[in-house]
Amino acid sequence: MPNGSKLVELVCQQREQIPLAMTVIITMALLLLLSALFVSPGDEAFPILVLDFALIGFSLLFFGGTYWYCIKRGMEE
Repeated sequence: MPNGSKLVELVCQQREQIPLAMTVIITMALLLLLSALFVSPGDEAFPILVLDFALIGFSLLFFGGTYWYCIKRGMEE
């Protein structure tokens, strides 16, 4: 079994934990949207806000894609 398969197997074993992580990330995104109301492009906090948007977006894509793949893989087995 290649190392990639072992990694996928380990991640998919934690499939039940992914919805909890997604809930936390979505809550962080909502709080970030709230803070975005008070930060304008000229503020010192604006680069941090943009970085947070990128991190949260990447996290949502990663965990969402992983969850979808593990569910699809579980149905095929």
